[in-house]
Amino acid sequence: MTSTSTTTTATDYLKRWDAQQTAYIRHRDLRFAAMARIVSDLSGDTARPRILDLASGPGSLGRALLDEIPHARVVMADKDPALLAIAANAHAGDDRVEILETDLDDPGWTAAPVLAEPFDAIVSTTALHWLRPETLIRVYFELAGMLRPQGVFLNGDHLAFDAVSAPTLHALSSRDDELQQQAAFSSGTETWDQWWAAVGADPDYADAMRAREIAWGGSLDTPPPKVTLGFHIEALRCAGFTEAGTAWQYLDDYIVSGIR
Repeated sequence: MTSTSTTTTATDYLKRWDAQQTAYIRHRDLRFAAMARIVSDLSGDTARPRILDLASGPGSLGRALLDEIPHARVVMADKDPALLAIAANAHAGDDRVEILETDLDDPGWTAAPVLAEPFDAIVSTTALHWLRPETLIRVYFELAGMLRPQGVFLNGDHLAFDAVSAPTLHALSSRDDELQQQAAFSSGTETWDQWWAAVGADPDYADAMRAREIAWGGSLDTPPPKVTLGFHIEALRCAGFTEAGTAWQYLDDYIVSGIR
């Protein structure tokens, strides 16, 4: 059983995670709000909507969805043991939340029992860019089979403008990102490295951090090739989504949507 102090510490880490992520993503709150409203609207007739928060991290998006849809159930699934430990502790005692450690690079990831029942919505944010293009395509085909008819998939992420075909927009987005980070860090917001250093120094998460090193190896040091917005949309269409497109955009920050 998770103690009150552990839950409080995890909740603080989650809040600090949100703060440092906002430094890198302008209007992150608007992205989350848009995703929550879309899921709420499209699952309005469902008594207890089932939502899969894919590559959930410590559970920020899942929590935003539960704030908007309190009667929903959310499976928070991620590869990272440390982030999942924080998610589990921060949501301890909340029977609407289930935690799943899984690796999308493993083709057998969909066999987990908690994934057997169809979902009303599958969401992800600032995560799927870590998948190689061929893996992303496979995952999209798998997600199509995990959604109920008319279920929705939403992926919020940076999808950079091409520096050759759209140099002005590419430069504008880059400047916007730089200004956002300068403003945040000059006001005392933690960086990504500082946040991880704090978790790494916490003895309560020592085991989870060791498991994290094993889970990731050196893969975080070698990002995969970037893909375009068009790649995502065509992959969703090929996977069997009846509708695919952009649900929200701010410069190169998008919500890509697919309706099953």
